[in-house]
Amino acid sequence: MPFPSKACKTCKTRRVKCDETQPRCLRCVKADRVCYGMPPVGETDHVYHLENSFASGIKKRPRGPRPRPTPAIQPSLLSQIATQPPPPADLKSQAVEYYIQNHLRTLEDAPDLVRAVYDFPTLWSSLETYPILNLAVSSMALAVFSRAKNHPPAAIEATESYHRLLQLTQQTIFSLDENNIDICLLSIFFMGRYEQVIHCPNPSHFQLKFPLHSCVQSFSHHDGNLAILKSWKEHLSEKLPATDVIKRVRRGMIRSALLRNIALPEWIMDGSLFGEKGLELEYDCLVVRVVNIRERLITLGKEKMSQGQLSPESVDLAKQLDEQARVVDQALQEWTTQFPESWAYQRYTLSEPLSYPTTEFYSPKVLTYSSLSYVAVWNLYFGTRILINCSRVSILELAYPDDTEQLSTCLTAIDEMANDLASSIPFCRQNITITDGLDSDSDCKVVTINPDEHEEQHAAITTVWPLSIASGLSRVEVKPRSWFRAELARIGRMIYDSVLEGAEREEWLEL
Repeated sequence: MPFPSKACKTCKTRRVKCDETQPRCLRCVKADRVCYGMPPVGETDHVYHLENSFASGIKKRPRGPRPRPTPAIQPSLLSQIATQPPPPADLKSQAVEYYIQNHLRTLEDAPDLVRAVYDFPTLWSSLETYPILNLAVSSMALAVFSRAKNHPPAAIEATESYHRLLQLTQQTIFSLDENNIDICLLSIFFMGRYEQVIHCPNPSHFQLKFPLHSCVQSFSHHDGNLAILKSWKEHLSEKLPATDVIKRVRRGMIRSALLRNIALPEWIMDGSLFGEKGLELEYDCLVVRVVNIRERLITLGKEKMSQGQLSPESVDLAKQLDEQARVVDQALQEWTTQFPESWAYQRYTLSEPLSYPTTEFYSPKVLTYSSLSYVAVWNLYFGTRILINCSRVSILELAYPDDTEQLSTCLTAIDEMANDLASSIPFCRQNITITDGLDSDSDCKVVTINPDEHEEQHAAITTVWPLSIASGLSRVEVKPRSWFRAELARIGRMIYDSVLEGAEREEWLEL
């Protein structure tokens, strides 16, 4: 049956109601469109709707979508379908596989002192056995995958997974025993790493009023792991000796205290109770002493700032701290004399005429090592000596403000250690090549820039802690400190750590 329609074809195409104004409808005028197909005045344009059995009421229209005929598959396509690869795994599996292969690799022959907290490859093949660790790794993997592949759905799933992890952690943490404490420690470690991945690199004006360490959410998870370590020490240490997880997580807690300028609790100070031994125990004892020295130094600094000068008792304490810092610095130097000969480094000078510093090289001086594992130990030494000498400079200004000789000695040590740390970075980045000299009878070596550099991510990660120290100390010269911050930010972009990415900002960490 016919239904007269005087609407223009433009409105019909747009599927909007036409006011049928002649010769150009008002809707087209308002939208600034050409009004096509308006029938002449007095004529009608008919649209015919053919009635069927459903429209006439003979049959009842079925509910739901109407079935559509399935197109027949052409024989020529059958062979192509048969040879297609299997459908991809679900998003979580893809992310976890990517993360394990690219972000959980470690240095195979590394001394225990520089081994990563997550250096447990057997765990990653059996994640399904540990629900809380599976959620922790999945959250971290999805967050990293979303940034690496620019895949927003992975970020959404990461958030959902992380919220489930928080709920499960609250349930598990109250039932700690010797069977699950390692898994809980690792899970909370990954929770802290997750917070660093999603950390906002552009802080608000409110956040800029506070130190960086008060705005980074990962530190709350450090406190959580500290509580678990205390629970193990007080209730489980007799049943369960210190594991590698417990030992390495404790090292992270000491570093966290250094970054936040807070005191270490008494129960955590003895590294031998947490599995440290040999060279690792010697270094651990020295680092604990550094933390204690810096904590007391900060107290003295606050006293001078509030009262204008130190009391005689505080001056005596500052003198004692200076002697302790001097002894620690000397002990660090003696510690390196126990290193095996294979750990030693060699000094070389690049022959390429460059305008230093460059992005890859701070100076033409470079240090080379026989292994990436050994450079990690030396970088730890360089960073720690920078830290203790910077602390001693501040102490000398309080205790012996007129002793320029000792002050100059400390500043020289800081400069030397900063240069050695910067000279080790090219080897870590693997962008130098060592070849024999032209004279085959001599032992002369030539170091050249490698244009085909292939940096190992797990080697770069070992430089994060020394670079964090050197980049956060005002006693380090501005030029090397700026270079360290740029290198730290580059590593942050490589491992998708938003906190490290902000290393070049003015509000970066201050120790």
